[in-house]
Amino acid sequence: MEKKKILVVVKAYPEPSTKYQSAICMAGITEQHEWIRLYPIDYDYFIKHLNFPKFTWIEADVEKATEKLMRKESYKVKKESIKIVDSSIAQVGGSEKEKVKIWAIRKKWVLPMLSSSIESLDAKWRADRTSLGVIKPNLVDLRFRKPVDEIKIEKERYLQQTLDGGQVFIPDRIEHTISYQYRCKDPNCATKHDQTCEDWELFEAVRDWPYSGAEKEQKIRERYFDYMKTRTFFRFP
Repeated sequence: MEKKKILVVVKAYPEPSTKYQSAICMAGITEQHEWIRLYPIDYDYFIKHLNFPKFTWIEADVEKATEKLMRKESYKVKKESIKIVDSSIAQVGGSEKEKVKIWAIRKKWVLPMLSSSIESLDAKWRADRTSLGVIKPNLVDLRFRKPVDEIKIEKERYLQQTLDGGQVFIPDRIEHTISYQYRCKDPNCATKHDQTCEDWELFEAVRDWPYSGAEKEQKIRERYFDYMKTRTFFRFP
């Protein structure tokens, strides 16, 4: 194993796993400006001992993962080795000036990772199994593929007995039905893409926000679409 320092920029909603009960997949950027995927991170362990937000710097012992997809950035992580190093840009609060300042620091790490389009990322996948990337989209819409009140949520919030006699917390399973529609900034991309979002925060909004029906859809749209389009500190050059 090797020790890496990582800026976590993606936290996917925890998914049930036959081997790990429930597991979290995270993606981040290393100090060397390389993408890295960390999986599996045990959900129960994460909630009890870590529970850090996105844009937290962590340090962890990792080793290259052996997987069927052979994804270039996939690493297995020793969960007990994960250490929070710096959370100074993990929370965006205060004045607009302070928000702009924090996002400027975030962009310093994210912008060098930009690809021109989804098509260019597809080409990288075919070339060397690159499976992570970030693009600058022209957002078209946030799409509910079914009414928010009909999104299937399988209640799995119970304590499950483990082989060693312990108990673990199992999260709800939430249907993936919300997607972003967008076009790439690359003029050579003529496709309107439609990709589901698996972000943890978005799923928590679906599961836990105290609204229903059209009001809930509007609140989610305001936070995860309108807000991002109107706030200058989100925008990439």
